[in-house]
Amino acid sequence: MSSFKNFSAQGGNAIVIVLVALVAVAGGGMFYMSQQNSGETGVSAVANAQPASGEAQALTEAAQAAAEDQIEIRPGDPVVAKLKGQDIKRSDVLRYMQNLPPNLRQLPIQQVFSLSLDQVINTQIVDAMVGGVNLDDNPVVKAQLEEAKKGIVRNVYMQQEAEKALTDKRLQSAYEEYKAGFPEVEEIKTRHILVADEALAKDLIERLKGGADFAALAQEHSTDATKENGGDLGYLSQQEQVLPAFLDALYALEVGTYTQEPVQTDVGFHIIEAQEKRMRPPATFEQAKPFLAAQLRGVVLNELVQNWREQAEVEVYDINGDAIEPAAGE
Repeated sequence: MSSFKNFSAQGGNAIVIVLVALVAVAGGGMFYMSQQNSGETGVSAVANAQPASGEAQALTEAAQAAAEDQIEIRPGDPVVAKLKGQDIKRSDVLRYMQNLPPNLRQLPIQQVFSLSLDQVINTQIVDAMVGGVNLDDNPVVKAQLEEAKKGIVRNVYMQQEAEKALTDKRLQSAYEEYKAGFPEVEEIKTRHILVADEALAKDLIERLKGGADFAALAQEHSTDATKENGGDLGYLSQQEQVLPAFLDALYALEVGTYTQEPVQTDVGFHIIEAQEKRMRPPATFEQAKPFLAAQLRGVVLNELVQNWREQAEVEVYDINGDAIEPAAGE
């Protein structure tokens, strides 16, 4: 369950923070530093393409790869090739890339995209060639279709059986294990005001001392996307990948106080407020259920197959068909 331990009822905050950071790029207010958002232009541009649900993962991977290679991916779904007047769009290539083996997807994005584009073009050329040919009665086609059908039926049946085995009782047991191993992480509900000028930041601090509303000042002056919600950053912990100076200043604050001097980072000057502290709560059962089911599905499938093997009374021999002698001690 280790891969799920850091999920919490407020685990979405980390996602929200990343999304806020992406939006913040447009205003120059990006200050969260992580691999996921290190290449802001590419990531935000691809996000703006508004992919269909089946393309979301491909777009995300392409954006991250582009960010690592410092390549800009502009918004939209441009035409990347033409074949007898028919358009091949970027989304067509990204869908193909999603089906590549993981080791190939790790290659530089430009190389993967170029190779994938060639394959998409070749596939469409072949499709055009066979478009007028009727092979429905071809015995090879029939045999392969029958094998494909068997595979599909087999997979659907196994998935159905696995879903039956994933009872709430079993999921609840996994949930209790998850809660028992949930780490203790202190979080601080945080908001900030980000400006480009130190003098302005100092002036805003003086206005706060005089009773000005923090959220109102953030909405009026902050240069990042959090200004829309009064500078709210949600709950942050020392595990977050934010700039060290920002995090150090935050954890030095008492609850209900803000920094008395501007905190400088690479993107400007921050006024940081610590609103409340808490221990990060685990996810509720309903929130955790989809993730637990995904983790258990493979385990359940293995159990089902093993059980079926026992019922089938399988006997296995060596490469020459002879009995396999048990190893010493077995």
